[in-house]
Amino acid sequence: MGPIRVLQVMPAMDAGGMETFVMNVYRAINRDKVQFDFVYHYDKPCLYDYEIQALGGQIYKFSVRQDNNLPRYLHRLGRLFAEHPEYRILHGHYSGFGMFYNAVARRRGVPVRVGHSHNTAYEPNLVGRLDKLMSAHFDKGLTDRFACSRKAGEMLFGVSPFTVLPNGVDTEAFARHDPAARARLREHLGVAEDELLLGHVGRFSVQKNHAGLLRIFAAVCEQFPRARLLLLGEGPLEDDTHALAEELGLAKRVIFAGVRTNVQAFYHAMDAFMLPSLFEGLPVVLVEAQAAGLPCFVSDTIDRGAAFADGVHFLPLEDPAAWARALAKNSLARNPNAQAQALEAGFDVRTSAGILQEFYLRRYAEVTG
Repeated sequence: MGPIRVLQVMPAMDAGGMETFVMNVYRAINRDKVQFDFVYHYDKPCLYDYEIQALGGQIYKFSVRQDNNLPRYLHRLGRLFAEHPEYRILHGHYSGFGMFYNAVARRRGVPVRVGHSHNTAYEPNLVGRLDKLMSAHFDKGLTDRFACSRKAGEMLFGVSPFTVLPNGVDTEAFARHDPAARARLREHLGVAEDELLLGHVGRFSVQKNHAGLLRIFAAVCEQFPRARLLLLGEGPLEDDTHALAEELGLAKRVIFAGVRTNVQAFYHAMDAFMLPSLFEGLPVVLVEAQAAGLPCFVSDTIDRGAAFADGVHFLPLEDPAAWARALAKNSLARNPNAQAQALEAGFDVRTSAGILQEFYLRRYAEVTG
């Protein structure tokens, strides 16, 4: 008998905190016992496609978010479950469409329907309002629930019981520091060793608040004349961010590095990590930055439960100068105890994968007898 197969339901598998967490678990889980397959709601090439297939996963891509053909989507989804009765567990990370895929899965006899909350709010725009409206029906079709934090679970599931599962990362990989590799990468980026390199990793979207970050960076530059800002990611507001950097006179100080698969190396090239998000569930990038030993300067809108290591500073978004003062008065030395603190707090991916593996195997045994 081969491994049980769990169907992970996602928007798609491009770079993002939710996607990174699922991939972290997928790499760490015992795939002789549990294998992941994926449903996407976009029919397009994605960052993690090749790795998923290399690890033995199947990918089913539906184009409902592109062609807005809901009846076709529901028909194809129903046919998928009819043709693959081996799927006894569905793990839904995409709350907006959960009202549809959970209903189809229930009708097709999928007994375990898991919901996972990854955020604490919705973007303040039309898409966010629609997502909130649709996500309000997510909880009704679930048999089990997980959340990255207490606040994220309460936001999506209300009074229904859920399990908090930390967004674990490979702490060993992020803690591994190579000074020579740091020097080579900074040279490649055009950053001198005596320059202060601040870093951010995240999609160019309203939530991640790149406009606020640039205004914070402008205040930082007043105190640190040799400061630089490194931005990793892509997204719909990338052009707007370029334009604002030009407007603020920061264009030559800001490095747009795109999406990178070797993100660990970039954390080690940074001197400090910045996260001025408007809201977050439990940001994977903050876990990564802490595991890499970086001092972290983050908005006070972020759940303090996301801080497990020394050197995390929560600051008000409405006061960019406060961020500059915090950088000036706090040590920017790396935290030598970062990996131990991450392990103790349960933020190693092997812990997260172990919890999910035990859950999948137990629930599979319960529903199959």
